[in-house]
Amino acid sequence: MTTKKTISARNALKDILKYSFGEFVRDIRECDEISQADLAKRMRISRQFINAVEKNKANVSLEMAMKIARALGYPYEAFVEICLNDMLRKSGIKKVVHLESKAA
Repeated sequence: MTTKKTISARNALKDILKYSFGEFVRDIRECDEISQADLAKRMRISRQFINAVEKNKANVSLEMAMKIARALGYPYEAFVEICLNDMLRKSGIKKVVHLESKAA
């Protein structure tokens, strides 16, 4: 019998603004039971890059955050918001960004 530690998506998204972008990607990927290799294959990038993102060793652009969201099958807004807030935190800027849809 194996005991695989899993968390619900609800728990993964708790305190979302405290997450690093890498932690967020890892938790979403694991909740959806997608391996790093499978995500990398979907994105046509290396598994090592996904690993670096999840360990917060890679700088992720907003475009890359959007690509990761699409590859995981999610809307990009949460990924971009967390990526921006992670960039601010890493820069020592004590501000928080919230995205809003622009009215037409």
